[in-house]
Amino acid sequence: MRPKDRQGRALLVVIDGLGFNRRTSKTVAGSAWASLAGPDRAALTRAAQRALESRPGLQVNPDGLARLLLYPVHAEALETETRWDTALSLLDALAEATRLSRPAMGRAAQAVRAAATVHRYVPWMADAPGFVRYRNAHLSIPTSASGVWAGFEDTDPPARGNSETGHQQIANLALAPQTPREITESIAEGSFFTNAALSDAVRGGLAQGRALNFCFLLSGVRGDDGRVHSAWNHLEAFLDLVFIRHHADPRQVRMQAVLDGRDCPARWSLDGAGGAGKYLDRLQLLLGRYKAEECLAWVVGRSTAMDRDYREQNTRADYLLLTRGEGARVQGFSGVKQAVRAAHASGLGDSDVPPIAVADRAGTVRVVGPGEAFVNLNFRPDRQRAKTAALAGAQDFLQREAALRGRTYSFDWAGAPLRLSMCTIAEYHPDFEQKHGVVVAFPVRPQKHNLLALWPQVMLGQNYFMAVESVKALHMGYFFRGRRATPVQPDIEDRVMVASFADADGVTSDSDFIKYPYMRNAEVADAVLRATDTDDHALICCNLSAPDMIGHLMPEETDRSPTAEAAIAAAVRAYEATGAAVELMAGAALKSGYSVVVTSDHGNIEDAGPAHSGNDVLTTVMSPGGRYVPAKRDTFQARLFDVSWTLASLLGAEGAVREVLASSGFNFDSPFSGRPLVTRK
Repeated sequence: MRPKDRQGRALLVVIDGLGFNRRTSKTVAGSAWASLAGPDRAALTRAAQRALESRPGLQVNPDGLARLLLYPVHAEALETETRWDTALSLLDALAEATRLSRPAMGRAAQAVRAAATVHRYVPWMADAPGFVRYRNAHLSIPTSASGVWAGFEDTDPPARGNSETGHQQIANLALAPQTPREITESIAEGSFFTNAALSDAVRGGLAQGRALNFCFLLSGVRGDDGRVHSAWNHLEAFLDLVFIRHHADPRQVRMQAVLDGRDCPARWSLDGAGGAGKYLDRLQLLLGRYKAEECLAWVVGRSTAMDRDYREQNTRADYLLLTRGEGARVQGFSGVKQAVRAAHASGLGDSDVPPIAVADRAGTVRVVGPGEAFVNLNFRPDRQRAKTAALAGAQDFLQREAALRGRTYSFDWAGAPLRLSMCTIAEYHPDFEQKHGVVVAFPVRPQKHNLLALWPQVMLGQNYFMAVESVKALHMGYFFRGRRATPVQPDIEDRVMVASFADADGVTSDSDFIKYPYMRNAEVADAVLRATDTDDHALICCNLSAPDMIGHLMPEETDRSPTAEAAIAAAVRAYEATGAAVELMAGAALKSGYSVVVTSDHGNIEDAGPAHSGNDVLTTVMSPGGRYVPAKRDTFQARLFDVSWTLASLLGAEGAVREVLASSGFNFDSPFSGRPLVTRK
């Protein structure tokens, strides 16, 4: 039964990878406006004129307002940081003008979809009218999801948000600083070069003529060029530590270069633009500073080396490349580039380049041997766990995680334990340290201002529910709990994880999800509907992964091949399936008395290419019976860490949250502290 003192219930829907691009929107709207018949343009302008008559203070002309009517979601027509009163007045005018011009609006929507198709703007190509209606009928506010607002260092251009940072910020009551910022700050102040874990790993790896092995994802030169799992300045600092501070002989050092192609353009291992990309050339120059080009020993795409869905064939291939040199054999950087170029010519992007073993001048393929050191320089944990478990001999961990996803490991490829001296730049999972002796250079500290961490104190006797598919298991879990592998109390959380498509479905890498662009949206939505029926949870949370997973397969803007067109079509289906799932869940939740918050962790599917975007996302707050109104702020702009406060307000727990935080000296006035987006009438 529902506790009598519960003041509210809420559903949170996190859509992975759905932002909106103001520049593209303006271009598409302009093209659609130009294509409209004269009578339709006149009808929209007359409606805009009538809406403006009752709003004399709104500084926009009828023609300008009429053009904004072409934006399917009205809030996306707002410029960044629009003043609060101006934004509300403009949104009201758009809503009224829309009502006054319904026949013309139908033809305008067709023109918008046609123009969006020309410009490949997926959110406006898609047909999701119910989803759009919900967003226009309720408070929808642009939300910052990148750069400093995602917890990164202040770079120009800003670092793009990602699923890890986004989910942390959404559940946090204040900005959650990210590990890459901590590492970059340590490099600047010099403590990186005296870090005990890193120094001990390097020193031990080089002792008695042994080998120091390390891996790094070739990415992250700039904030808009990866920097999701790795940062190029971290690699530069590590090589300085190895070759300058510890005077390493390059013959003792071996590197595994993992190719990206998902968080940066698909083939930027060889290609590039604007001072970014060309990562293999960049790596060759960097190693050349130390006369250490021969350090490059292994190359492989991230689909193999960074698989987070625990597909045994990928773990096996990565392990055998490192420990037995199994892969296409080439010599030197020239051989690597030739092999990667051939992979590109066959239709593969960087992420799917198969294993390459790089021989030294003597023609010898290097392998990771027993007792050697292995350092992993990639800071985001979810895609480093399978690799780390395999090298550390954590077969119980691999079997457990595989079983959660409906898989099993045979381990017919695993030899005798390597007993490596392993150091990871960040914490991937506590099991690795506690059971297998892995040391961490920059330990991850749980975030104390996480709403779910405070749950037992502020929501006495109540619990929450989470639904997610396996490919995003850590996001609506570890990251959402504020970097906690388990809930702070086991009895407060119920969780359903739906297995993503598997080997039997023809999905052996993330690139294969193009076959199923709707992902497991329907199954996640079904789990949410069952949870709303039980009335057992104050808060229900879910993640819809399709826009991000299919967004990573988006073609570059200039690619007009049949494969590219198929990817665009899949992205449209992903958006439509996501919109349908939101419409279904929101309708049922509102009918059952739940408030609903819909947001996204970062942008992706709205832009060309596979990388995340630095665009704003949109947060929508729906309340049954109109019990809440927007909470005024200076500008019509939210931050992701406002979402947790909004949930607390909807649940009737804001006062309790404030009381708990006040006792710990929380700075409520900081620009990096969240605030509710709504308030009670």
